[in-house]
Amino acid sequence: MKRFASNHTLVYPYVGILGILLLRLTVDHPYNFVPIFACVLFFGATRRRWEFPIPLLALIGVDVFLTTSRYSYALTSDQAVTWIWYLVVMALGAAMLRSTISAPRVLGASLLASVGFFLVSNFAVWATWSMYPKTGNGLIACYVAALPFFRNSLVSETACSLLIFVVYRIGVTIRLNVSTEGACA
Repeated sequence: MKRFASNHTLVYPYVGILGILLLRLTVDHPYNFVPIFACVLFFGATRRRWEFPIPLLALIGVDVFLTTSRYSYALTSDQAVTWIWYLVVMALGAAMLRSTISAPRVLGASLLASVGFFLVSNFAVWATWSMYPKTGNGLIACYVAALPFFRNSLVSETACSLLIFVVYRIGVTIRLNVSTEGACA
């Protein structure tokens, strides 16, 4: 499917980001079942790069609030990996989905986002925290301990990515059909 751009579609990516922010602030999300990367991927695919700092700063703000206020943890360097990954996923959306959006591309981008984050973020946890020994076995133990979180994250990210892009495509198709019919009348 070719890129679908319209002046009327400006709000959808921002609504997705706002929705995910509200979801993170108001609902407990057991085992990472929150499709943050799906919304960030959609934003990257549909908005211009100069807009990327807007959701990035909002997501960082919510992460800082949740970490320090709700969970009472200190901010650590491994959290920068998450924040950088938000930007990486937006860039991934722009690179893989901006010109052509299809189910295989959305699925591939979503899988890259989830698998990449799993590998990078758990490496950062292993390197930063003292929960695991700084050995190969310690790194493996860190990845194994994160598997339940990864499974739910992978399911929520891929399913929601496909859903977001399908719903958006349906909305654009309906709007285009209505516009075309109105122009012919």
